[in-house]
Amino acid sequence: MKFLKKNILLITVLCAFVFSANAGTGNDNLITCVANECYDEPSEIMQVATGKAGELIDSFYQKRHKYDGFNGCVMVAKDGVPIYSGAFGYGDYYDKDTLTLESSIQLASVTKTFTSSAILLLVEKGFLSLDDSIQKFFPEFPYSGITVKLLLSHRSGLPDYIYWDKYFIGTDVKYLSNAKVLDLLIRKKPDVRCRPDRLFLYSNTNYALLASIIEKVTGINYKTFMHDVFFAPLGMANTYVYTPDDSETCCRTISYEGRWREWKDGVYDGVYGDKGIYSSVEDLLKWDQALRAGLVLSEETLQEAYKPRSLDRYSFAKEKDKNYGYGWRMIKQPDNSYLIYHNGLWHGSNNVFARDLKDGYTVIVLGNKSNSNNYHTQPVWNVLNQLKTFENLADVDTQE
Repeated sequence: MKFLKKNILLITVLCAFVFSANAGTGNDNLITCVANECYDEPSEIMQVATGKAGELIDSFYQKRHKYDGFNGCVMVAKDGVPIYSGAFGYGDYYDKDTLTLESSIQLASVTKTFTSSAILLLVEKGFLSLDDSIQKFFPEFPYSGITVKLLLSHRSGLPDYIYWDKYFIGTDVKYLSNAKVLDLLIRKKPDVRCRPDRLFLYSNTNYALLASIIEKVTGINYKTFMHDVFFAPLGMANTYVYTPDDSETCCRTISYEGRWREWKDGVYDGVYGDKGIYSSVEDLLKWDQALRAGLVLSEETLQEAYKPRSLDRYSFAKEKDKNYGYGWRMIKQPDNSYLIYHNGLWHGSNNVFARDLKDGYTVIVLGNKSNSNNYHTQPVWNVLNQLKTFENLADVDTQE
């Protein structure tokens, strides 16, 4: 444990990034036109282009807020520097407490990017292996052939605990916990969905078990581990793990159904690792940049995390451009590179955390009022794709 703390806690506060333009032509007299205005200084061109991009993205979300009921926060950045940020609506509707860029919103499954990174960090430090079986940590675990990497890539075949009813869980259980999930798997042995490594089947149970493995290996509870290893060193002051047993709920943004009925904590809210982290768009940008800068994991490990893990003909047969790595979704782009992302859905939270690793763009949308349209960010990417060339920026269609 001393080795773990000594090395992991060396992660420093997120470095500052400088957004700089490079003309790339060697022609000092280059003239570039943006939105019918022409400029001959690269820095001025970039400033005008990013300003115009921000206006277009703002227009899109202003209309969504007005006509579609969007309630949430947005951050769009290039190399860590915001191109656009905005907060719309309420963190507490009935008290009329408005959202800000620092508002902490339930990340839902975006939490999995933190859990997977914690596991991969422990692998780097030699505390476990991706090929370790679950029985190494929990000898009574009844399913054979399931390894850490199969949990990470959703290829374990395990059932999803969020579909267990109160009779399976126990009518006396107010909040299911990670320990209780493990106990039910051991005692009741629910049927698997398929044999291990047969195909990709998304299951929140995988990441609940990974959180339990983190606790088993380190001797530190998940909440403390995440705070001490990731959140505090990276300056993520508005990021924390929440469960219903916590008494400190003052800063937690409320989640709502579409008609402003509050989502109350339910039996599944005591489980973490698959969900349970609250964060802000500002803090998620710090997380994005820390990953890109190698402050969390080595480049070699990150490449393994971003590698598609379900190449069989069954898993993504109808959507061959999509895949899943270790805690990250991905979708193939026209140049065959992958956009790395993870969405989130839990109660009233509909979230997007998308990262263009090639060109340095990040799109973050956190919503706390149920709205599936939050996932529709293509108009934002249309603007960013035009920003790459500075051409015809005024003609970008944000109505798609």
